[in-house]
Amino acid sequence: MSHPTPSGRAAAHEPTRPPERSTGGNRASAAGTSAPATGIETGIETGGRRHDHPVDRPPALVAWAAALWCLVYGSLGAYWASGGAGFPFGHSDANAESMGSWLAAATPGPTGAVIAVGCAAGVVAALAAVMPWGRRLPRRPLAAVLFVLATPLLLAAPDVRILQNLAYSLFGNVSLVDWPVLNQALCVAGGILLAATATQVLRRPPCAACGRPPAAPDDRRRWTRIGRWATAVAVLAPLPYAAQRAAWNLGIPLGVDEAFVRALAADFQSKGINPILAYSLTLGAVGGALLTTGLAMSWGETFPRWVPYLGGRRVPVTMAVIPATVVTVAVTVAGLAVWRWALLDGGINGSAAPGLLWVPWGIALGVATLAYHRRRRNTCPGRPDCPGRLDHVDLPGHPGVPGRSDDSGLSG
Repeated sequence: MSHPTPSGRAAAHEPTRPPERSTGGNRASAAGTSAPATGIETGIETGGRRHDHPVDRPPALVAWAAALWCLVYGSLGAYWASGGAGFPFGHSDANAESMGSWLAAATPGPTGAVIAVGCAAGVVAALAAVMPWGRRLPRRPLAAVLFVLATPLLLAAPDVRILQNLAYSLFGNVSLVDWPVLNQALCVAGGILLAATATQVLRRPPCAACGRPPAAPDDRRRWTRIGRWATAVAVLAPLPYAAQRAAWNLGIPLGVDEAFVRALAADFQSKGINPILAYSLTLGAVGGALLTTGLAMSWGETFPRWVPYLGGRRVPVTMAVIPATVVTVAVTVAGLAVWRWALLDGGINGSAAPGLLWVPWGIALGVATLAYHRRRRNTCPGRPDCPGRLDHVDLPGHPGVPGRSDDSGLSG
C-alpha cells in the first residue's frame, strides 16, 4: 500500500536505504565521496545530496573560537613571561588572597610560560577537531587534552569575584570590576570554549539520513528523571545563603556578631554601593533558584501565554543552557574558594558557612543543565521512525522536516 506525495507519485512504506558505510567507519555518499566519522561534522551526505543542518555548524565555529582564544591568550602568557606589564595574578592582584584565589602566589615568569605552552597545545587540539589532518587522531585522547586544558581555566584561574560581580552586574553595578576580574572572565570563556570543543569531539556521528544524534529509546525519560532531582538540589542549596544575606541587610546578625553587620554596612558605604543594591546578592540567589525550576518544568520549554510577544513559543535551548552554564562555573568556583578557606586556612566562621553548599549547588545546577539540554535536543529514534527516512511520506506523528523538538512529557 502506498501514500500519495505532493508530486502525485506514490511513495512506498519501505524506507529509502541509507548510504553504505565503509569498513573504516566512514560514511559514504551515493556519489562515492566519504566523510570521516570522527571530529566535528559540518554536513550530512544522504542519497547524493548534502544536508547542512544548522545544528552541525556551531560546533565547528566553537572549535575555531577556542583556537583563536588560545592563540590570543597564549600570546599574553608569552608577553608576561618575558617581563611584560599587566600580569593579573599573584602579587599584581591586591585582592587575590582575600578573595580565595588559587593563584595568589603566582609569579609572571613561570606562570606566563605555563600559559603560553598550554595555549599552544590548545591551538593544536582545537584545530585538530576541525582540520582534515585531525581525523587521524583518536577522539578520546584528543578530548582528554581539551578537558585537561579547560579545567584550570574554569576552576583555578577565577575566584569568588566572578560570582560577586555577576550578581552585582544584574543590578547595574560594575564598580568592583578591574583587570584581574576581567581576566578571570576571559579565562572562564576560554575554558567553556575548550570544554565545548571536547564535548563535540566525543559526540557520536549523527544519523546519515536525518542528521540528528542517536539516542536510546528511554533516553529522554531518563534525563527527565535525573534533571528533576538535580534541579531540586540546585533550588534548595542557595536558600541558606539568601536567608543569611537578607538578615544582614535588615541588621540581624545571623551567624555573626553585630560588629560584623555594622562593618559590612560601612564597607558598602565606602564603596559607594546603593543600599538597595545590597539586596542584589539575596535577590540574585532567590531569583536564580526560581529560574532554575524552569530546567525541569514545562514553562522552561515553552514561554507562558502571559509573556508579551513570546507567549506560547518554544524557549530556545541556548537561552537556558548558556546562562546556566556560566552560573554553574561561577558558583562552583566560589564554593571551591570557601572550601579552601575551610581546609587550608584554619576553618571558617558563621559568615561563610552557607558557602559550603555552593559546590553541591554548582554540581547540581550543572547536572540539571545537562539534563535539560539532553532532554530537549533533537535525536534520531532509529529505524523505522527516523524523520530522514520518512521525508517523502506524509504520516501523522512523523514530520518530514528534521529539527522539530519532541514533546518531553513534562508538566508544570
